[in-house]
Amino acid sequence: MLDEADVPIRVIIADDSTTVCKFVERALKLTGRNFDICFAHDGHQAVLLLSKQPFDIAFLDINMPQLNGIEVMAAIHVMGAKTFAVSMSDRLSDAAQEKLKSFGAYDYLSKPFNNGQVRQLIETYEAIRMSYPVLVVDDSATVRRIVMKVLQKSIFDLQVDEAVDGPSAIDAVKKRPYRLVFSDFNMPNMNGIELAEKLAAYTAGSDVVLMSTEMSELLDKAAQRVGAKAFLRKPFYSADVDTILHHLFGLKHSSFSKQVRMFAMSE
Repeated sequence: MLDEADVPIRVIIADDSTTVCKFVERALKLTGRNFDICFAHDGHQAVLLLSKQPFDIAFLDINMPQLNGIEVMAAIHVMGAKTFAVSMSDRLSDAAQEKLKSFGAYDYLSKPFNNGQVRQLIETYEAIRMSYPVLVVDDSATVRRIVMKVLQKSIFDLQVDEAVDGPSAIDAVKKRPYRLVFSDFNMPNMNGIELAEKLAAYTAGSDVVLMSTEMSELLDKAAQRVGAKAFLRKPFYSADVDTILHHLFGLKHSSFSKQVRMFAMSE
């Protein structure tokens, strides 16, 4: 039985240019990972291949015969495939970007691109596919449910537990190491700042993200003092979470990323 690390990453490269296909193939192999690569030279062929087997990653040229890259991305969306899709083009209109984003494309590469950009995308893919234990701390059961639903829609694989207040969060982290703690700022017994300060004594690898309907310079300074990493203003969405996680995991941001409020990132 193959170890998970030995299972090849399944990639489809769809471009009517053989030169581009070979370049992407070579850039992938230079990363040192194990790939199973298929080629398509028009959009119709790409959709046929995508319908016959699942692919982990798709590199899709925007300007292809038969079906263009946006239409192929739409097909991936309709099929419900969890494909990490990257579009390729020498130029991309705002309207095209919006369509690609709505169909679930992760990013696009502006031609000509280099080996390093392909490597960054593979590193991001690997980070997104990893599983991260997450703790949501809020005294409101309703808010916890909403936050957990938002986190489950993230492109990252977040395994979410919940805690009703600061003391129960402390008990939880003593039993299990959490990579991320999303904590409400205003809670009885122990607010988010106090919790972040106490968590530092129990967790070496956890990042605390504060959640609040309020935002102020005083909150920023207090958060920085205790080492909280980011701030999410309620209500927030999965795209906001994804942007923060790119920051925290040191990943290059997608061209489609939102910008959200970060602080305490100078360490």
